[in-house]
Amino acid sequence: MDKRETFAKRLAGVRQYMTEHDLDGAMFTSYENRRYYCGFTGSNGCLIVTPEKVSLVTDKRYTEQARQQTVDCEIHEHAANRLSLVAEVVHSMGITAMVMESCMTLEEFIPLKEKLGNIRLVFEQEYFLEQRMVKDEEEIGHIRDAIRCAEAGFDKLIPRLKIGMTEKDVADELHYLVSKEGAEAMSFGTIVGSGARGALAHAFPTEKKIEDGDMVVVDFGVMKDGYCSDMTRTLLFGNVSKEHMRIFSLVQESQDKAIAAVRPGVLARDVEDAHRAVYLREGLDDYALRGLGHGIGLQIHECPRIVIGNETVLKPGMIFTVEPGLYFPGDCGVRTEDDVLVTEDGVENLSHTPHEIHIG
Repeated sequence: MDKRETFAKRLAGVRQYMTEHDLDGAMFTSYENRRYYCGFTGSNGCLIVTPEKVSLVTDKRYTEQARQQTVDCEIHEHAANRLSLVAEVVHSMGITAMVMESCMTLEEFIPLKEKLGNIRLVFEQEYFLEQRMVKDEEEIGHIRDAIRCAEAGFDKLIPRLKIGMTEKDVADELHYLVSKEGAEAMSFGTIVGSGARGALAHAFPTEKKIEDGDMVVVDFGVMKDGYCSDMTRTLLFGNVSKEHMRIFSLVQESQDKAIAAVRPGVLARDVEDAHRAVYLREGLDDYALRGLGHGIGLQIHECPRIVIGNETVLKPGMIFTVEPGLYFPGDCGVRTEDDVLVTEDGVENLSHTPHEIHIG
């Protein structure tokens, strides 16, 4: 599928929403939706869509870039007053009722609303997140590349690890190694939690030294071609206690059960339930979080949400994390995370790094 076909297909979903809600315009200001619906990757832009036309308002830094990246899109270059030109373009396109993302700041929205005058505005976020939920082949390829970069860097990290390193040492080495593998950026702030700090689900790396017997949670992701990956491994340093190894094994069992439940037609909640059954059996559910995973794509957290009670039906092309964990305050934490793709007849685990990794 070429660029023209790709964006025409995606914009058809926007236009369907407009038709169903008696609207004749749509506006996107977030980086992710601008990129998804027209291909533009600049940091400043406002995408405006009608049933017949697509326009992009940006500044002189990006004019030529916008022309190269978009197809069938009119480019409008603003100078000092961006909002005035946005309103002018909206009016020139004949829009009388428009959907907007609910992410614009009040500082921008209030003056823009005044300039738009009597145009009826509605706000929507979830529908457009759901539009991005099923990935096409190009997107799947970008996510595979991001996973490859992350895993290649992580693989090179393992031989460098030793007892006595700090959590920050681990994160710094990892950042350097994934960059050398082609990562554009980290998908989010890297998490490294050793020993009792592993019970902090979002432990920021500190100068704490890793000790013999520590389990160390390392959760990170990288971006490649604008798309995210996400992975977690709990590393086993030295002589890990039998009880901690039991916890480690239960988390791995819960992930295995969840991934085995993934296939088209299954509800997101059923996958979550499959992993949670292990913790309920062992009387440990109070030490687990309330969700299992999330979609990844242009953002690190997207739809589908694999959480308790979610009725989303899994479809081929969805990619999401499966990241069970158990967290015992003052003692330890364990999490393991893979990225999986729903296929036509089941599931493909896109992550290949071993789950049980012993250091020292």
